[in-house]
Amino acid sequence: MLYLLQQVPPLGLRAVPLNSRGRTVAEQFAHVNRVRMGWLGYHRTGMHPKMPPTEKGSPPSRAQLVAGVRKTGKAVEALVRQVLDGDAKIRLFGGEVTRWIAYLIAHESHHRGQIMLALKQSDMRMPNKVAVDGLWGPWIDESREEDA
Repeated sequence: MLYLLQQVPPLGLRAVPLNSRGRTVAEQFAHVNRVRMGWLGYHRTGMHPKMPPTEKGSPPSRAQLVAGVRKTGKAVEALVRQVLDGDAKIRLFGGEVTRWIAYLIAHESHHRGQIMLALKQSDMRMPNKVAVDGLWGPWIDESREEDA
């Protein structure tokens, strides 16, 4: 998510899929981050990264989104490590950290698709380096990993 966020053109943050009253690209990123924060709080981690405040009615800036996605990515990673070390538990998902991570991946993939559609329909199609390599590259080649 972070790599994609950093590649979106400035006007792209305001893009919305055609014939949609849905979220802008910036709002999609903010939503993903809020969901991460919600689950971290639900699992009673004591980790409560917050998005920097914005003016009422204005979307978060790219810098605010980047900071938020980085913080929640690190907090999710820390929780997973604690669970694997036996120092924390996952609530719901059968108590299985892999099921929770699978949910997060599915949720974020859904919103990544909405983001890519909004950009494409707004004539801001991402180049293959971002759309394909940026998605699959870090999964396939760990030397290319980006922050969460």
